[in-house]
Amino acid sequence: MKEKKEEFLNTSFLYPEKKPTVVISRCLNFENTRYNGGIIKDEFVLKLIRFVKYITVCPEVDIGLSVPREPINIFNYGEDFRLIQEKTNLDLTEKMNIFCEKFLNSLNNIDGFLLKSKSPSCGVSGTVIYYEKDGKKSGYRGKGFFAMRVKEKFPYLPVEDEARLKNPDIKFHFLVRIFSFFELNETLKNMISIKQLLDFHQNYKYLLMAYNQKILRFLGNFLANYDNSKNIGEIKENYRVNFYKAFSKKMNPKSNINVIQHIYGHFKNRLNQKEKRHFLDLLGRYKKNEIPLILLIEILKNFAYRFENEYLIKQKYLNPFPSDLF
Repeated sequence: MKEKKEEFLNTSFLYPEKKPTVVISRCLNFENTRYNGGIIKDEFVLKLIRFVKYITVCPEVDIGLSVPREPINIFNYGEDFRLIQEKTNLDLTEKMNIFCEKFLNSLNNIDGFLLKSKSPSCGVSGTVIYYEKDGKKSGYRGKGFFAMRVKEKFPYLPVEDEARLKNPDIKFHFLVRIFSFFELNETLKNMISIKQLLDFHQNYKYLLMAYNQKILRFLGNFLANYDNSKNIGEIKENYRVNFYKAFSKKMNPKSNINVIQHIYGHFKNRLNQKEKRHFLDLLGRYKKNEIPLILLIEILKNFAYRFENEYLIKQKYLNPFPSDLF
């Protein structure tokens, strides 16, 4: 009986023996590939690589530039973006375009990207882009050359840089998508009957509710009206596309409060008055942005374990990714 209970309490991930695959900038803890010969030491990347398979990339080195090297910059000429190394007067645009297409087309079963901030190749939002070659004071912040191509090729995948992931909300959203997309694709890959997808959808009910209730309802109706005559590949792709869309924007406090109240409803008649008062006080503090969401999730998870509620223990809202990562 004890062994069965232990097995029941350790169902946090559908595919614990497998890992998501993430493309990571090589200068983040791996190699000295920065333009100045340096390397970036990042604690989150060190944690992440324990839980994922990774593919490293340094677009600048991979197109043949040296380490160290003269800096390169992006210039916006109307609709045309050029990648130029001013010191040598080299236009590296075509070489970078060829590399991006070849590298990105070579990727299979990728779950996300973690790139170097502010880089002219990898920056996700903080890269300086100049309007003309000799007008450096006239610029704005945007994506690096490689990051632009990544977003075009993989519009629904999580793509972040290490600086943005210092923000807890962005990091939480990034991790949720990495592990949710991975588990979805593993489920679809190993699917032999619609029941597996139904079980997956049930486990993601509250997480989908927090992200996008409209898509949650659509996917629920889609599976409820499953037609055996339809091509299984078409069913898988329809579910995948809409699942990805559901996670296109971060959760907001209002939707989280709604989900928390739904989950709390499973326990409120089994808690004593002091426990209820304490939890509702914490919920009020969360509404005021005084405490993080993860604290409430951990308390709800504890209630699920305490009352051995298998349905809730399997809910990905309570176990969206390995807890050591946050």
